[in-house]
Amino acid sequence: MYVKNIKLNPKKILIICLIIAIGIALVLELGGNSSTPLPAQTYDYELNEDNFTTILKQAHNNIDGCVGKTVKASGFVFTLYDFKQNNFVCGRNMMLDGEEKVVGFLCEYNGDLDLAQGEWIEISGVITKGYYMGDMPVIKVDKIKKIAAPANTFVKAPDNL
Repeated sequence: MYVKNIKLNPKKILIICLIIAIGIALVLELGGNSSTPLPAQTYDYELNEDNFTTILKQAHNNIDGCVGKTVKASGFVFTLYDFKQNNFVCGRNMMLDGEEKVVGFLCEYNGDLDLAQGEWIEISGVITKGYYMGDMPVIKVDKIKKIAAPANTFVKAPDNL
């Protein structure tokens, strides 16, 4: 049997470990920059001025069928005195029979809600089943950002009104 004693130098081991760690970090950092962009977030519903009220009506008529669907929308902040602290409507204006109405999804946001009435926002989240004077679809907002108001703040009336 052959046994050889090896004397280890802790300083050399530490330096070698640091060099290896720096090398791995550089490979991960530089190797992570791919020329292929990440795919854009896709949503089940992307509300715009043409489909806003149609999707809103569909969600109200079939809440259970829309639960779990992802949604992206823009509108203005609209609140009422009896809303919970973390609730607001992502609303849009709609003309119906010569009268202007506010339409929109009730939203729930559990983050820092520093929004003013009438301020324009873009939200994304998931439709859940909530309650406000009856069962209704509620968007559980996961992202919210302030935006400028669009040139046209009105949306079309829903299909098959």
